[in-house]
Amino acid sequence: MPDSSDTHIGARIAEQRNLAHLTQRGLADRAHVSYSLLSKVESGHRPASPAFVAACARALGIESSVLIGQPFTAEQREDRFDAPIAAIRASLENWDIPLDPVTPPRPLHEIAADVKVLGELRRSAQYVKTAEKAPALIDELVEASHRHEGRQGERVHRLLAYTYRCVHDVVYGLGHIDLGSTVLARMSYSAERSGDPYMVMLTAYLRAQSCFNTGRHEVGFRLMERSLADVEDGVRRGDRSALCVQGNLRLRAAMLAARIRPAGKSQEDSARAQWQEAWETAERLGGDTQNYVMSFGPSNTRIHEVSLEVELGNYGRAVKAAERTHLPDEFCALYPDRVSHHYVDVSRAQLWMGDRQGALSSLLKARAAAPLKTRYHPQARETVMALRRADRSTSGTLANYARWLGI
Repeated sequence: MPDSSDTHIGARIAEQRNLAHLTQRGLADRAHVSYSLLSKVESGHRPASPAFVAACARALGIESSVLIGQPFTAEQREDRFDAPIAAIRASLENWDIPLDPVTPPRPLHEIAADVKVLGELRRSAQYVKTAEKAPALIDELVEASHRHEGRQGERVHRLLAYTYRCVHDVVYGLGHIDLGSTVLARMSYSAERSGDPYMVMLTAYLRAQSCFNTGRHEVGFRLMERSLADVEDGVRRGDRSALCVQGNLRLRAAMLAARIRPAGKSQEDSARAQWQEAWETAERLGGDTQNYVMSFGPSNTRIHEVSLEVELGNYGRAVKAAERTHLPDEFCALYPDRVSHHYVDVSRAQLWMGDRQGALSSLLKARAAAPLKTRYHPQARETVMALRRADRSTSGTLANYARWLGI
């Protein structure tokens, strides 16, 4: 397959379809997608949605990342990710062997302070700094896990599980799907030893995210159902951590339900019901809540309302939902990664509605919020390619944006 940033997803679908000796009609039937839409996507006249990509990938027996073209190696090399990613891979080799290093692990309160900083870097989508800082922390925490028992041992594994969570966000965001699976395995090992049921649920939440790549959305949805049952006791007690976890699980369940194929009214109803449950949880919290496991509140729920309408193909409703979504300054400062993702979704809806200038404006807002998050977002690239194909007299702003993406 060509390793070109100018290759749109539709061209990759066509190539893989030909390799599988399938006609467009054959792939459309197997993937349960519209033949007309497949034809337009392959020719570059329509951008490919994540749900469409996942359906085609599963029908072709490959991962979505193959069709997306991830990881974007040239851009990652330019942004100096090579060494940090290699160091992360090396740190993941050990999770259960004591090595007795010359320099023993620091006191846990000092390590915990660094883990907190790592979390702040992750939340602000500072991928390079997160990737650079994480490997040494992993090595130190793994060694500490062999030196502490009881409550202190559980604390080490809580810190280690959270560190893995930060790493997962980076490698998954960069498109290193295989590495993300390894991170999840290590996270699961520590979460089960952390004495914290919410860390176990967070692992399930991230595991469900990988189902977006494989197209096994029904598996991810069942994972969310199981975790929702596990968190119910804490929710009944009004525990704020439980409410934050429940809200996020509902939002992920909504997005997974929206992508289950073949799509139908029952899936749409299920997705909307999950979002409504999440909104009721957000109202119960009374505002955006920063939590040690998963933060949650009305702002993130509104963001997902837009995402959900885009996934369901209701682009007009998505644009209207975006118009009534007003993100507080504090939320934007704390969660630029979520803000960036939101504006990428808004741009997709605006593009489908024919508002090309609005789509470009939203992409500029996404870049302003979290540059690296946007640069490696596949849908940002797909939208820019569609904008360029729609207007061959490409404006200077759009041309500069495309060059910044590596197109």
